[in-house]
Amino acid sequence: MSILSIRDLSVNYATQDGTVQAVDGVSLDLEEGQRLGLIGESGCGKTTLLKAIVQVLPRNGRIAGGKILFKGMDLLQLPAAEMRQLRWREIATIPQASMDSLNPVQRVGSQLTKLLRVRGGYSKKAALKRAADLFDLVGLDTERLSHYPHEFSGGMKQRAVIAMALALEPSLLIADEPVTALDVIVQHQILEVLRELEQELNLTVMLITHDISVVAQVCDSVSVMYAGRIVEQAAAEPFFSSPAHPYSLGLQQAFPNLARPRDVLVSIEGYPPDLREPPSGCRFAERCPFVQDACHDIDPKLEAIGDGRAAACLRSNEMDVLRVQSEDPSLWQRVEVAQGLTPTPQPAHAGRGDPVGRPSDANAGERPDQPLAAPNRVIVDDDGADDILLEMRDVSKRFKIGGGLAGLLRGDKEQTVYAVNNISFSLKRGESLGLAGESGCGKSTTGKLLVKLIDASDGEIIFDGADLAGMDDDSLLAFRSRVQLMFQNPFEALNPRFTLYRSLTEPLIIHGWKDENKRLDRVIETLDRVNLRPAEVFLDKYPHQLSGGQLQRVVLARALVLHPDFLVADEPVSMLDVSVRAGILNTTRRLARELGLATVYISHDLSLLQYTCDRIAIMYLGEIVEIGASNQVINNPQHPYTKALIAAVPVPDPTIENPPLRIQEGIPRPTEQFIGCPFAQRCPDAMEACLTVRPPQIIDENEHGAQCHLYGEHRDSPKLKRQLP
Repeated sequence: MSILSIRDLSVNYATQDGTVQAVDGVSLDLEEGQRLGLIGESGCGKTTLLKAIVQVLPRNGRIAGGKILFKGMDLLQLPAAEMRQLRWREIATIPQASMDSLNPVQRVGSQLTKLLRVRGGYSKKAALKRAADLFDLVGLDTERLSHYPHEFSGGMKQRAVIAMALALEPSLLIADEPVTALDVIVQHQILEVLRELEQELNLTVMLITHDISVVAQVCDSVSVMYAGRIVEQAAAEPFFSSPAHPYSLGLQQAFPNLARPRDVLVSIEGYPPDLREPPSGCRFAERCPFVQDACHDIDPKLEAIGDGRAAACLRSNEMDVLRVQSEDPSLWQRVEVAQGLTPTPQPAHAGRGDPVGRPSDANAGERPDQPLAAPNRVIVDDDGADDILLEMRDVSKRFKIGGGLAGLLRGDKEQTVYAVNNISFSLKRGESLGLAGESGCGKSTTGKLLVKLIDASDGEIIFDGADLAGMDDDSLLAFRSRVQLMFQNPFEALNPRFTLYRSLTEPLIIHGWKDENKRLDRVIETLDRVNLRPAEVFLDKYPHQLSGGQLQRVVLARALVLHPDFLVADEPVSMLDVSVRAGILNTTRRLARELGLATVYISHDLSLLQYTCDRIAIMYLGEIVEIGASNQVINNPQHPYTKALIAAVPVPDPTIENPPLRIQEGIPRPTEQFIGCPFAQRCPDAMEACLTVRPPQIIDENEHGAQCHLYGEHRDSPKLKRQLP
């Protein structure tokens, strides 16, 4: 029996530039107890569909046609008061920014009991008991009911929002990106909660996300949206084993897979069509590697293709052959050629001076003649000492918090945060190193130390033979031209009042590029290299006029415009769609190879680091607990924490189930110092010695090292054998 039935739903947005057909003729059914995953890129209409179901469209949104039947009732015909009663009671939502959905000035328990009393009619006593039961249900300590949201971690906030969504036992739960921006371990725990709740409560769930690996682990059926329409519907297993639409093929091949890694990820080039004036033919035709002439003229309808599946493609009967062809990444790259996005010879700029060449006396101090692969970036033999570009030697960073007059008035004592603790590693020219770990493990602090945004408390950071601590102003300016940082959030990394040209020329001006024509040439060259073509089109645009993927490419271009030797990329694709993310990763990896760029990637996603990095370092509470070649760390992990991180990464294959995490929840506060192993409190294999004996870091002949009593020759010592209770 269908609990939700949508028929020919259309939703429009009125804008200054015309009417956007955000959802266009969507039909789908959701059976009781079904778990449907709705996937697609940003802007495809997923969240608009959710808002239409629960009737919370913005003022410029309008339902232009169709029906939404919930338990036989047409929601579009219900009075506003009746629809308000259905929300929370029958249809509950987990909003996209759920970590920001809690009122920061009210205790979490008060917010939950208010919902129970106002919407559910509970008495005060009954509401408190129900709130405690809900916290137990989602795995939260009931003592946390009296805490404020800022006292919750990201994962705890997410659980609290799930508890609120389940408070009145709804028949349908719609979750919009419920695990976006969460650490991989917290994400795993939230998905475990959802799976357990689905089984225990027989929940009907619609999960909206661009992360297909999450859908594979949680959902039993899949619907794919593109440009406001459903283009494929199928059960989860056949969808992931044999997708029936070219867009679905592209999404799957753009996603990194820890279990079955790819040499090259597919990037679906181009952008969805302008929905103010949708094309007359297939909406995916301009980006499809299998496009035919008929695709531009005939609008394919969603039609059954057997076994309860449906697809909107003129070539759906050929998909067995097309799936085999799609395994060739060059097939997708040819779409770029067809769209005219390939690099073109740089035209001469009349009236803009000479071509890029050696600086004249008038431009002394500029570096416009710097080649793309600078001489000092040539990779030498692996054993050569001159190959080392960067080295950290027993580096620590401590911060002081609390204390002062405010702390004195509150009775708070000054505390020390041990953010980074005695870490050491080296980086060769042209090498890429990934830093992985949960939030709060010290990854971003390490990145800031490497680019000298902050200074180390102890230890040495040596860059190309020079100690960062001893740099004078001139040396520091030269260092800044050779080292760049890619910030995590592209939407906040650019000044919204600057055109892209001004943002990209600012580093050149700071470092002495006086000739405007040469600055323009370098900016155009760099935009072209990061696949923003034709570059001239982007020069006068502002950040708000670009998509997230375009913004991230601009951030990358700004980092590369000076042709640096070293780049730190802090979660460079965490906020992007899967297809856009693949394009950024491919571009970054290609440019690092072409420019001989040494790179440190910071991420909690090991599948991304496996694809982009030569080596991976695992950080926990400010320490590197394992380091080695990427394939060795992923395929032969030695530290229990590394094994937990790998186990937590969801795989885009429903036939592969993530193993349960054996580690305890919750990272200890970084204000504590540990005599023994810092991971001992969460380790499933901890022994008595782990609490009192500091484990040494053992490096094997393959330069694979781990800081654990269970690794290396000493692991068989009788003194280490006794397990903790």
